[in-house]
Amino acid sequence: MRRSLPLALAGLLIGSFASAEESTSKTPPPAGASAPAAPRAPVKKARKAKKAKKRDPKAPVASSPSFQILASGVSRVWIEVSEKVDVTEHKAEGRIAYRLKGVVVPTRTNRLPLETMFFQTPVGRVLLVELDDGDVDLVVELKQPSTPSYKLVETEGGVTLQVDFPASATSKQAPAEGATR
Repeated sequence: MRRSLPLALAGLLIGSFASAEESTSKTPPPAGASAPAAPRAPVKKARKAKKAKKRDPKAPVASSPSFQILASGVSRVWIEVSEKVDVTEHKAEGRIAYRLKGVVVPTRTNRLPLETMFFQTPVGRVLLVELDDGDVDLVVELKQPSTPSYKLVETEGGVTLQVDFPASATSKQAPAEGATR
Protein backbone atom coordinates (compact mmCIF):
# COMPACT_ATOMS: atom_id res chain seq x y z
CA MET A 1 0.00 0.00 0.00
CA ARG A 2 2.85 2.39 0.75
CA ARG A 3 4.30 1.99 -2.73
CA SER A 4 0.98 2.57 -4.45
CA LEU A 5 0.19 5.81 -2.59
CA PRO A 6 2.98 7.91 -4.20
CA LEU A 7 2.08 6.51 -7.61
CA ALA A 8 -1.58 7.37 -7.10
CA LEU A 9 -0.71 10.91 -6.04
CA ALA A 10 1.58 11.35 -9.04
CA GLY A 11 -1.19 10.11 -11.34
CA LEU A 12 -3.66 12.59 -9.88
CA LEU A 13 -1.24 15.47 -10.35
CA ILE A 14 -0.41 14.54 -13.94
CA GLY A 15 -4.10 14.03 -14.72
CA SER A 16 -5.06 17.45 -13.33
CA PHE A 17 -2.33 19.18 -15.35
CA ALA A 18 -3.36 17.38 -18.53
CA SER A 19 -7.04 18.23 -18.10
CA ALA A 20 -6.20 21.89 -17.43
CA GLU A 21 -4.15 22.07 -20.64
CA GLU A 22 -6.91 20.38 -22.66
CA SER A 23 -9.62 22.72 -21.41
CA THR A 24 -7.65 25.85 -22.37
CA SER A 25 -6.58 24.65 -25.84
CA LYS A 26 -9.56 22.50 -26.82
CA THR A 27 -12.40 24.91 -27.50
CA PRO A 28 -11.98 28.20 -29.33
CA PRO A 29 -14.10 31.09 -28.08
CA PRO A 30 -17.46 31.69 -29.75
CA ALA A 31 -17.56 34.15 -32.65
CA GLY A 32 -18.99 37.10 -30.69
CA ALA A 33 -17.09 36.50 -27.42
CA SER A 34 -13.67 37.74 -26.56
CA ALA A 35 -10.88 35.35 -25.77
CA PRO A 36 -10.47 34.44 -22.11
CA ALA A 37 -7.88 36.54 -20.37
CA ALA A 38 -4.55 34.89 -19.95
CA PRO A 39 -3.64 34.20 -16.33
CA ARG A 40 -1.70 37.10 -14.92
CA ALA A 41 1.41 36.81 -12.89
CA PRO A 42 1.11 38.33 -9.44
CA VAL A 43 1.98 41.99 -9.45
CA LYS A 44 5.07 42.72 -7.41
CA LYS A 45 5.14 46.01 -5.66
CA ALA A 46 8.22 47.98 -6.49
CA ARG A 47 10.28 48.79 -3.47
CA LYS A 48 11.33 52.32 -3.08
CA ALA A 49 14.93 52.46 -4.06
CA LYS A 50 17.02 53.68 -1.20
CA LYS A 51 19.74 56.00 -2.14
CA ALA A 52 23.01 54.24 -1.62
CA LYS A 53 24.98 56.05 1.02
CA LYS A 54 28.27 57.15 -0.33
CA ARG A 55 30.85 56.00 2.15
CA ASP A 56 34.37 57.20 2.24
CA PRO A 57 36.53 54.06 1.90
CA LYS A 58 39.17 55.70 4.09
CA ALA A 59 36.74 56.66 6.88
CA PRO A 60 37.16 55.12 10.34
CA VAL A 61 35.02 52.03 10.86
CA ALA A 62 32.95 51.38 14.00
CA SER A 63 32.18 47.80 14.92
CA SER A 64 31.28 45.41 17.70
CA PRO A 65 29.00 47.31 20.07
CA SER A 66 29.31 45.40 23.34
CA PHE A 67 28.00 45.29 26.90
CA GLN A 68 29.40 43.88 30.13
CA ILE A 69 28.61 44.00 33.83
CA LEU A 70 31.85 44.13 35.80
CA ALA A 71 32.31 42.34 39.14
CA SER A 72 31.93 45.69 40.96
CA GLY A 73 28.43 46.09 39.49
CA VAL A 74 29.49 48.76 36.99
CA SER A 75 27.87 48.37 33.57
CA ARG A 76 30.19 48.96 30.62
CA VAL A 77 29.18 49.67 27.03
CA TRP A 78 31.90 49.92 24.42
CA ILE A 79 32.49 50.21 20.71
CA GLU A 80 35.63 49.64 18.68
CA VAL A 81 36.71 52.24 16.11
CA SER A 82 39.52 51.68 13.61
CA GLU A 83 41.20 55.04 14.32
CA LYS A 84 40.99 57.97 16.73
CA VAL A 85 37.92 60.20 16.23
CA ASP A 86 36.20 63.13 17.92
CA VAL A 87 33.42 62.14 20.33
CA THR A 88 30.69 64.38 21.71
CA GLU A 89 28.09 63.45 24.32
CA HIS A 90 24.40 64.37 23.93
CA LYS A 91 22.02 63.74 26.83
CA ALA A 92 18.24 63.57 26.70
CA GLU A 93 15.68 62.11 29.05
CA GLY A 94 15.94 58.34 28.91
CA ARG A 95 18.91 58.18 26.53
CA ILE A 96 22.49 59.25 25.99
CA ALA A 97 24.14 59.48 22.58
CA TYR A 98 27.83 59.64 21.75
CA ARG A 99 28.45 61.15 18.31
CA LEU A 100 31.48 59.75 16.47
CA LYS A 101 32.58 62.19 13.75
CA GLY A 102 33.18 60.85 10.23
CA VAL A 103 32.72 57.19 11.18
CA VAL A 104 30.95 54.50 9.11
CA VAL A 105 29.31 51.21 10.09
CA PRO A 106 29.51 49.08 6.93
CA THR A 107 28.30 45.84 8.52
CA ARG A 108 24.53 45.71 8.94
CA THR A 109 24.62 43.41 11.96
CA ASN A 110 26.59 46.01 13.90
CA ARG A 111 23.59 48.35 13.54
CA LEU A 112 21.16 45.90 15.15
CA PRO A 113 20.07 46.81 18.71
CA LEU A 114 21.84 45.17 21.62
CA GLU A 115 19.11 44.41 24.18
CA THR A 116 20.24 44.55 27.82
CA MET A 117 16.86 44.87 29.52
CA PHE A 118 17.15 41.50 31.30
CA PHE A 119 20.32 42.45 33.18
CA GLN A 120 20.31 44.40 36.44
CA THR A 121 21.70 47.58 34.94
CA PRO A 122 20.48 51.09 34.09
CA VAL A 123 21.15 50.29 30.41
CA GLY A 124 18.09 49.08 28.48
CA ARG A 125 19.37 48.97 24.91
CA VAL A 126 22.45 49.93 22.89
CA LEU A 127 22.51 50.67 19.16
CA LEU A 128 24.58 52.34 16.46
CA VAL A 129 22.74 54.83 14.26
CA GLU A 130 24.22 56.18 11.03
CA LEU A 131 23.37 59.83 10.42
CA ASP A 132 22.99 61.57 7.07
CA ASP A 133 25.96 63.86 7.62
CA GLY A 134 28.44 60.96 7.76
CA ASP A 135 28.55 60.60 11.54
CA VAL A 136 27.47 57.73 13.78
CA ASP A 137 25.69 57.88 17.13
CA LEU A 138 26.23 55.27 19.81
CA VAL A 139 22.80 55.49 21.47
CA VAL A 140 22.28 54.10 24.96
CA GLU A 141 18.65 53.91 26.05
CA LEU A 142 18.26 53.92 29.83
CA LYS A 143 15.84 52.06 32.09
CA GLN A 144 16.51 54.48 34.94
CA PRO A 145 18.39 57.78 35.29
CA SER A 146 22.14 57.39 35.49
CA THR A 147 25.26 59.54 35.08
CA PRO A 148 27.83 57.64 33.02
CA SER A 149 31.41 58.54 32.31
CA TYR A 150 33.15 57.86 29.00
CA LYS A 151 36.71 57.68 27.73
CA LEU A 152 38.63 56.73 24.60
CA VAL A 153 41.14 53.94 25.15
CA GLU A 154 43.85 53.47 22.53
CA THR A 155 44.27 49.89 21.32
CA GLU A 156 46.37 48.12 18.70
CA GLY A 157 43.51 48.27 16.16
CA GLY A 158 42.52 51.90 16.81
CA VAL A 159 40.50 53.13 19.79
CA THR A 160 37.70 51.89 22.01
CA LEU A 161 34.98 54.18 23.31
CA GLN A 162 34.10 52.95 26.82
CA VAL A 163 31.02 54.19 28.65
CA ASP A 164 30.76 53.17 32.31
CA PHE A 165 27.49 53.35 34.25
CA PRO A 166 27.74 53.27 38.05
CA ALA A 167 26.29 50.30 39.89
CA SER A 168 22.65 50.76 40.81
CA ALA A 169 21.16 49.81 44.17
CA THR A 170 19.63 46.63 42.70
CA SER A 171 22.84 45.52 41.02
CA LYS A 172 24.83 45.95 44.26
CA GLN A 173 22.54 43.44 45.97
CA ALA A 174 23.02 40.68 43.38
CA PRO A 175 25.80 41.44 40.90
CA ALA A 176 25.97 39.33 37.78
CA GLU A 177 29.36 37.69 37.67
CA GLY A 178 30.97 39.16 34.55
CA ALA A 179 27.84 38.95 32.41
CA THR A 180 28.94 39.75 28.87
CA ARG A 181 27.16 40.16 25.63
